[in-house]
Amino acid sequence: MTTQADIMALERRFWQSMVEMDVDTAISLLDEQSTVAGVRGIRRFAPGEYKAMALAGDARMTSFEFSDESVLFPTPDVAIASYKAKQSFTMGGRHHDMVVYDTTTWVRKQGRWVACAHTETPEQDDPTAAAQSTAAA
Repeated sequence: MTTQADIMALERRFWQSMVEMDVDTAISLLDEQSTVAGVRGIRRFAPGEYKAMALAGDARMTSFEFSDESVLFPTPDVAIASYKAKQSFTMGGRHHDMVVYDTTTWVRKQGRWVACAHTETPEQDDPTAAAQSTAAA
């Protein structure tokens, strides 16, 4: 039986492949058709198209850390991983840190788990917290 730890290990393996620029490992974890939704819109791609995206541009992830992990199993062959990720990356020669809230849908096909959908939402400053902080001062 697949556990939350098993799915999160796959998720970490995918993210570590981005840190190491190990595109072949990343591709091995993707379904024949995958999709991602984030701040740059919605993209649908096959593994070869993912490879082209991963190698294009100058943005490179340098580290990541997960917290608040949760995995739902709506059926035995579908897992939805949700977590908070702190990521560090370089872009344009500059270092950046970012916190995001992510979900990845994993599907078991022919005995192996593959990622088929991913969403990423950047953490937003909470305007109510800022207002409360200002009011308390």
